[in-house]
Amino acid sequence: MNRSELIKRIKDDHAAFIQFIGGLSDEQLRVSNPNKWNAYQQAEHIYLCLRPIQLALRLPNWFPRLMFGKSKSGSRSYELLVSAYRSTLQSGGKAPSSYVPKRHKGSIHDLLAKLESLVHQLCQQIEHYEESQLDTIRLPHPLLGKLTIRELLFFSIYHVGHHHQQASDQL
Repeated sequence: MNRSELIKRIKDDHAAFIQFIGGLSDEQLRVSNPNKWNAYQQAEHIYLCLRPIQLALRLPNWFPRLMFGKSKSGSRSYELLVSAYRSTLQSGGKAPSSYVPKRHKGSIHDLLAKLESLVHQLCQQIEHYEESQLDTIRLPHPLLGKLTIRELLFFSIYHVGHHHQQASDQL
């Protein structure tokens, strides 16, 4: 996916998730299977995971290069990145505590508005990167290690779909 396609997928996939969660009743938002997050928590988790990416993309380009190095091999494909993530989950990978949602509190509509704004800001920031920078600048991922920006965006696309499906499956 090129930069424009990434932006479109991020917007579209997050908008579908937001619309789905926003259409749930208060009762549906609280439904969860044992040891699974409810729909409200799924939305909060997506927000908590997207926020550091958006913040990192605001940094000057020299900072991530200094901190995390430069990719020499470029980006993996979407399919390879998803395969690596699924493998990590199957091996017991779990979200670090800073990405674990709290108990259902606050308005879901406020949370979804914040998420929608965050997605908008993220997409605006992606516009400032050249295609080559998406494949060379690296940022840390808590489960997958250092990823290129393109790989991190691939992850964000897959991740929101993964949690959309989990929320849907519980209803």
